[in-house]
Amino acid sequence: FQANDLADIFRESPSVSVGGSVGVAQKIYVRGLEDAYLNVTVDGAQQTSTLFHHIGRVTLDPDLLKQIDVQAGAGEATNGPGAIGGAIRFKTKDAQDLLNEGEQFGGRVKANYFSNDGTRYSGTLYGKLNPSFGLLGYYSAVDRNTMEDGDGDKIYGTAAEQELAFIKASGDITDKHYLSVSLEQRDEEGQFSARPNWFVEEGAPLYPSAAKRDTYVANYRFDQSESIYLEATAYHTQSSFRGG
Repeated sequence: FQANDLADIFRESPSVSVGGSVGVAQKIYVRGLEDAYLNVTVDGAQQTSTLFHHIGRVTLDPDLLKQIDVQAGAGEATNGPGAIGGAIRFKTKDAQDLLNEGEQFGGRVKANYFSNDGTRYSGTLYGKLNPSFGLLGYYSAVDRNTMEDGDGDKIYGTAAEQELAFIKASGDITDKHYLSVSLEQRDEEGQFSARPNWFVEEGAPLYPSAAKRDTYVANYRFDQSESIYLEATAYHTQSSFRGG
């Protein structure tokens, strides 16, 4: 199925649930523990710290995802620090994942309409810079109006505008060396309540708010043999949230 957000991604995973109908308030729960107690990484970049305890730490576009590994419950030492409730590892696509054999360049344009209630437009360009190295660029814009529940009553504080830009260069430098460098920038603005993940009653005050995240990631992999395998990640993530 076509996933629209984090909730759709984990809809078939009984140990994982996602709460919140607002993008900035979506939180991942593994066996009841929220993402503050999980080690969450995107291409190896840890999504750490908490801006505000009513704000989610993980905001991703499903169109970018290639693979998700979930470790439910405390487990391996390789999960890293902070993995009290487990670990979730997101991996994004490479340009090579979207190209068929023999293709050098491609693109995709999508338009979505949500009956409850909004629109989404996105575009992707991808191509090979040489036989083993590729470049991928992605942009999406989402405009959501105030949603309604099953009885037709408005769910206040759910209207928002979201923008996402993503660029990734990746591929094999040699037959044993892999390198990827990516940049992701995400912005979301809307009229939210002081606690965006709580129910908002009619007439309750809403405040102009904005969330932003910039993430830079570099991954290197050396695969010499079954006994020599090395992965290294360098990253910088800067997140902010401003509320009225």
